[in-house]
Amino acid sequence: MFDIVSVNDKLRIEICDMTVDGAGIGKTAEGYPLFVKGAITGDTADVLVTKTNKTYGFAKLMNIYSPSPYRTEPVCPIAKRCGGCSIMHMNYEGQLKTKSNLVVNNLAKIGGCAPDSYTYDGIIGADEPYNYRNKAQFPVGYKNGGVICGFYEQASHTIVPVKGCAIQSEDINKAVDIVTEFINEYKIPVYNEKKHSGIIRHIYVRQGKGDELMVVLVTNSTKPLRYSDILAQKLCAQVNLKSLIQNINTAKSNVVLGYDNIVLWGDSEITADIGGIKFIISPNSFFQVNYAQMCKLYAKAKEYASLTGEETVFDLYCGVGSISLFVADKAKKVVGVEIVEPAIANAKRNADINGIDNAEFHCGDCGEVVDKLVDKGYRADVVIVDPPRKGCDEKTLSLINQISPKTLVYVSCNSSTLARDIAILKDYGFKLHKACAVDMFPHTMHVESVVLLCRE
Repeated sequence: MFDIVSVNDKLRIEICDMTVDGAGIGKTAEGYPLFVKGAITGDTADVLVTKTNKTYGFAKLMNIYSPSPYRTEPVCPIAKRCGGCSIMHMNYEGQLKTKSNLVVNNLAKIGGCAPDSYTYDGIIGADEPYNYRNKAQFPVGYKNGGVICGFYEQASHTIVPVKGCAIQSEDINKAVDIVTEFINEYKIPVYNEKKHSGIIRHIYVRQGKGDELMVVLVTNSTKPLRYSDILAQKLCAQVNLKSLIQNINTAKSNVVLGYDNIVLWGDSEITADIGGIKFIISPNSFFQVNYAQMCKLYAKAKEYASLTGEETVFDLYCGVGSISLFVADKAKKVVGVEIVEPAIANAKRNADINGIDNAEFHCGDCGEVVDKLVDKGYRADVVIVDPPRKGCDEKTLSLINQISPKTLVYVSCNSSTLARDIAILKDYGFKLHKACAVDMFPHTMHVESVVLLCRE
């Protein structure tokens, strides 16, 4: 059908959409789709075809003939090389529109939910689209005889040196610079993944309540890091250091953190305050990277749950209990279920330190735990799920059907798997009533969604 498009063809196309990786999508006059890295919606671009398949192809951006009204110059000088911010060359208005369209289109095309069949509450943007991240993990390496720290170049393990990342908090940037200088000054060997040699693998920093920092050095060694007292002094002189930790990771893998931690200085944990609720954060615990948008996301989930104080809420995939505890003040009882044991331990501690006594947490497989709870007489008026990117498995969706709540609130970091699950839930008698997108990660194509489904 599209045999007239060949590799090395030079074409002028209009970019009409974006991929989830941040590439522009344009079509030839015959309707053949081409994916163009660096192009954005609204561009008219001159491209060189580099690869073709039967139904789509890839092209290299050669020239912007007519720029999109959303096109802008990235504030970061290495944005085109770094693998972190794939759409920083699009202004924030354009980013929000693109992400909102992505969610609505996935709900329609994958979920079978026409836009006029439910209420769409739009996308909630960030008040501050820069310096919003409270967590950073920087790989380290060598370049020109010195230690460098940064992010991996797109689709590679080549480190692009970063000085003052535009989306990390300024305190995190400052701490990373201090640690990098320390590694250089004391000539501590950095990790070589090909040889599996060297000591420092990653610099990992988390920011908690206010400006308090946890600095973690991930090492390919079980021995306590030398000169750590000097590093602590250097950090304390410039940032609000609460915790200096050595994480042990001797595995030959791309996983950043190991399971064992050595406290080199200060506390083993830091705290975060989300909507007036205090949470304990350890090096390995999962927590959203944008506190301000996290509050907005959970507030929307709470709004959709429409709690009156008489409901029992089941929170599946509850993690450290962040959503459970956020909605507990409006519920009769909240029951959190999570298979990761350390997360459940954190959830119970978080409930205790906040004096929340109507939330209980259970560790284990969702199906097995919920079956036992139902046998004991538990019933769920509302179910909240916040699964990983792969979405809910069929077993969990079947379980939700068996629990038969009146209301299901689904929080998702991947609108395509969300839409897929909604299509399955429709067969169980659930109908999509409301949806909202939340921009948790400005300058990337990632977007959070929260939807309300009601049992018909």
